[in-house]
Amino acid sequence: MATSKFRVGGGYTSINFNGTPLLYVDVIRETAPRPVAQAQSIQPMDSAYPIEIAFPAALEAGSLDITFREQWDAEVWAYLPGAGFQNASDLLDVFKAQLTGSALGKDWSVTKVIKNPNGTSRSITYMGIVVVNVMVDEVVNIGSMTFPKSIQMMYLRRQESQHANNSASQLTYPQLAQ
Repeated sequence: MATSKFRVGGGYTSINFNGTPLLYVDVIRETAPRPVAQAQSIQPMDSAYPIEIAFPAALEAGSLDITFREQWDAEVWAYLPGAGFQNASDLLDVFKAQLTGSALGKDWSVTKVIKNPNGTSRSITYMGIVVVNVMVDEVVNIGSMTFPKSIQMMYLRRQESQHANNSASQLTYPQLAQ
């Protein structure tokens, strides 16, 4: 049998919210943190070439967009286990829960686990998660079989870990200043 070298999506990637698997997820879209400013070449007027490239020492927040298939019993924000959004009626209630209510003080994380068919895996943990939008728009018609709904989140930092034979080594990305 041929050995696969390239990552494929279906069946090999899962997503967890605070350690609990998220069910019925169709799409995970990450927008990686970007530099807070663009790199700039430093070139004095008397120099034929730049003498230095200045680059920022900080990144903006990253974002995750997770698309679920809506279930019968609740809006999509209720699918985040332990987030305290079960009684939310709209996006403003989700914001209020994060600011003053049941979600106050939570340090949420999302972990994406990528499994290699050879048994090894790697994970990317997104820390400092905040829900910033929920797309509950829909069009209902006779041909609609299911309804995709998205939760948009921003995160402060990410950390990658490689797992081989039940051990983990961490590749740590920029940390917040303490």
